[in-house]
Amino acid sequence: MTSATSKTLFQLCYPLFLNSFLTLAVTLIDTLIISNYSDDAAAAVSIANQVLGVAYDFSALLGVGGVILISRSLGQEREAHARNIASVTIMANAALSLLIALVLLVAGPIVVELINTPAEIVDNAVLYINVIAVAMTFNGFLMAAVSALRAFGHVKTILVLGLLANVLYIVLEYVLIYGYGPIPELGVFGSALATLSVRVSGALLLVWVLTRNLQLRYRTGMSFKRLVILAKHLFNLSYPSVMDNVAYGFYQLFLVSFIAGLGVATVLSRSYTLALTSFLTLIVMTISQGNEVLVGYQFGAGRGADVYRRAIRSAGIAVFLATGVSVLFYLFSDQLIGLFTEDPEIHRMANALLFLTIFLQPVTTLNAILFHSLKATGDVYVPVIASQLVMWLVGFPLAYFVCIPLGQGVIGLWYVFILEESLKATFMFYRWSGGRWRAAVPVAS
Repeated sequence: MTSATSKTLFQLCYPLFLNSFLTLAVTLIDTLIISNYSDDAAAAVSIANQVLGVAYDFSALLGVGGVILISRSLGQEREAHARNIASVTIMANAALSLLIALVLLVAGPIVVELINTPAEIVDNAVLYINVIAVAMTFNGFLMAAVSALRAFGHVKTILVLGLLANVLYIVLEYVLIYGYGPIPELGVFGSALATLSVRVSGALLLVWVLTRNLQLRYRTGMSFKRLVILAKHLFNLSYPSVMDNVAYGFYQLFLVSFIAGLGVATVLSRSYTLALTSFLTLIVMTISQGNEVLVGYQFGAGRGADVYRRAIRSAGIAVFLATGVSVLFYLFSDQLIGLFTEDPEIHRMANALLFLTIFLQPVTTLNAILFHSLKATGDVYVPVIASQLVMWLVGFPLAYFVCIPLGQGVIGLWYVFILEESLKATFMFYRWSGGRWRAAVPVAS
């Protein structure tokens, strides 16, 4: 057993949680900075980030499969092979992200227009997207590199790097948005420029970290045939779950188009609620990431009974924690929303959304943990298909009907989310309990 595979869920999760918590705190500070600058700037960045979410999902493509294959190889005590997988994953994902950046530069402005963005914020939204497109290649390298570090158990390294990156980002964000000394006030452009600067510096630092901590070499010594086989395994394990995320991103774009025409207040009520509830996502995804690595180790070692219990236990912990925090958020909703705005209409809608989140969170959490557990065993196709069917055949038409003909707007979306996530969670629990994933074979090549 290697030092990585002997780690517990807590040992894998707490540095990831601290890093994610730091990132969340920075995101909230970022939202406060831009919202205090102007409501229009905040709305423009919110719309732009909704478009960019699809590109970010694509830029993480091969890192998903990399975590699975690296953790399985470590579970089989094949550390050299795991390092080769990490090298191939990082290089291939960076190349893929360059292509994504080019597509984003062309398609981003078109999508902004198609989703009914209010006219007064279109130019700033397009400007933000164009700058972040340049950062996308560096982001692809970062996503794959962090995935490799996580699979090898170097979670404390991720925490330290996250601390450095986030402190740098906040300083640059404030200075570039508002201006300081000889640096002029740049507004939305300054916000995007801060992101680009951190992505570039982070990528350069990670090259050194990967060489030092993992002894990675960017020439693997593998034959072309083995490289092709490995790339195929990476893609086959990655694309179903990533395409699920991408489709979800497009789904959210459609939902935004249902409410964007209702005005800036509606857009911001959704944006501020998501900014606050991102802490819940942090809890769920931190436990999910740690659980995914442990499931990969145990599945690679052929310990099926441990795999089953591991996922159920992780799901129970995550549901308890995330639901409890959602209750606290609602109890202090006035104070929390007041951090962003005093607009009474935004307060009214955001308060209602935080109340509904109490009922949404348990099913969302169960769905996420079990979905990622299935993915770690290689059971990805059926869960993704089921998730997509629920989303497009139930969620999409119902969201349109509730938001527009029934006139429920953004609050109606949360009712739809509760139903949609309940159906998904029911299926994932059935799939996991039924043990279909046991038929998957750990990749040994």
